[in-house]
Amino acid sequence: MLSDLELQQICRVYKITCPVCLTVADFHRLKRDMARAVKTAGDGYPLTYKWQKPGFDSVDPKQFFMGVCANCGFAGELEDADFRQAGNAPDSYRKDFEEAWLNQFKDAATAGKGAAQSLLKRVADSDELLNAIAQVHLGIISQCSRRRVLPGPIARLYLRISWLFRDRERFYANSDLEEIGSSLKKCRSRWDKELPNHDDYPVRPMVVVDEIEALRMARAFFERNYETLKEAKVEDELRLRYLLAEIGFRLYELSNDATDHKKAASFFSGTMQKCLSIISDKTIVGGMVNRAREMLEIVGERGRELRAMHKERGGSDAEAGDTDTVTDQPATAKKTATPKKQAKSGKGTAKPDGKSPKPEKKPPAKAEAAASTGDTEESAGPERDRMTREIVVLTQEVGTLTERVVELEADNKKWRQLIGRDALTGLPNRISLFRIHLPKVIREFASAGPFSCIAIGLDQLIKVNQDFGWPIGDKMLQASARGLRKFVQDGDDLYRLDGANFVIAGPMDQNVARQRATEMRRALGGSSVRVDDTAMPLASSLGVVSVEQTSGRGSDAESANAIYTALLQALYQAKRKGGNTVETHNITRF
Repeated sequence: MLSDLELQQICRVYKITCPVCLTVADFHRLKRDMARAVKTAGDGYPLTYKWQKPGFDSVDPKQFFMGVCANCGFAGELEDADFRQAGNAPDSYRKDFEEAWLNQFKDAATAGKGAAQSLLKRVADSDELLNAIAQVHLGIISQCSRRRVLPGPIARLYLRISWLFRDRERFYANSDLEEIGSSLKKCRSRWDKELPNHDDYPVRPMVVVDEIEALRMARAFFERNYETLKEAKVEDELRLRYLLAEIGFRLYELSNDATDHKKAASFFSGTMQKCLSIISDKTIVGGMVNRAREMLEIVGERGRELRAMHKERGGSDAEAGDTDTVTDQPATAKKTATPKKQAKSGKGTAKPDGKSPKPEKKPPAKAEAAASTGDTEESAGPERDRMTREIVVLTQEVGTLTERVVELEADNKKWRQLIGRDALTGLPNRISLFRIHLPKVIREFASAGPFSCIAIGLDQLIKVNQDFGWPIGDKMLQASARGLRKFVQDGDDLYRLDGANFVIAGPMDQNVARQRATEMRRALGGSSVRVDDTAMPLASSLGVVSVEQTSGRGSDAESANAIYTALLQALYQAKRKGGNTVETHNITRF
């Protein structure tokens, strides 16, 4: 257990309000790049970490992954900015969840029993490994409380659990896996009884008690994620295929189960075929082709390792060969048996040119060996033909799938346009700004220059809702959206962030953004909109975040999330000062 001083060295502290029971608690999240995985296994498992601070090599960074409410057990990932900020607008956050299932968390907290409470007891256990595994299970049951279950997040959580089991010797030497498994099994009955029902589970989520169970659950949900892949980008599909292949490899390594071997071999073969299709596709150029070549080499080697392991364990040569069909699959035992029989009858000793060999005065054993060699060469021709036919068929299938991907991308573009609009005001919404527009701005920052976001929070909307009701409040939001358009200049866009909050985003540095925000505050403070013959004041709090430099360390999406977090901090700091004021965030490098 780390001391408070040690935690201060490596962590940032977040005060997070549980969106379910509104309990406030502090959570420790590792500072950016504090522990970086410098070498990983094929399934993403970190083999080695590099810490910025010395003396933490024996600490598992995965301990700082989840945020769990100690009262009701609701959990989320600390990397998720939406979860960290959920307490600022709990109603907005809860919209994606089924209210009845969230109420189970509160009811169980009141009664002191239930699946979440049972896992919370494990979170409080002195065994750090059991503690971490129980936290991730709470994250899974929280994900299952959503109205629409997304297989990707659940798959990643189960994969994290498998990594925790794998790390027992490295980080948790005092933990007893049998005792941990026994303790977790006791949670299963309540879990099965209380787990929310969804028709689109690939398998019903369960409390896993060892690495094999965790990997199988991860594979099942990643397979469903692969089937329902909407963002069907070639590189994303390739990475997911390879991940499934490596999960299968690890499972077969642990279980020696024929099904695990078959699935791993299938995904290795499919990944190799996909790499070949990318390399041969003249419409794909640049880095993607080079990455496909690199992956082809890696996957080919891993496929041969899988085949060797399978043969060592008594698997047939035919089964083992499936993982290497693209490169050097040997002739199967079944096909080489016939030429041997012909050799014995004297019919299978023809040379490759078709001429009969002259009799040689050799010992019988040597003559039989020479005949066998000729037969092997003769059987290689049909085998090559079979492999060629398979490649042609697979290439045709790849072409069909490519056409389907194009259709899916067109459909996905339409859906993005739909989900990127706020239904009430018709303005672009938070997803449009922080998931689509801002990542693009960050990518083009070097040529485009500084960019700022000005958040505008209507101070009086809550009072209007209380005094006049939600319908009048909605009309005020619609009127306010129309009124705010007068502040939009060339190059700017107006977005509805959430609730009573709007954002004007456009190309400007911090000085310009601060001056414009001050002018807006002054103008809004003396303005109002009329709703049903009633004047509604537009006095607002404003938060300003400017991007004048990019760090280049994280992804574009991570930078956009950091800007979103900073913008909320500035806006709510302005509100805490009493409203009708402007707060500018001091960080300009993201």
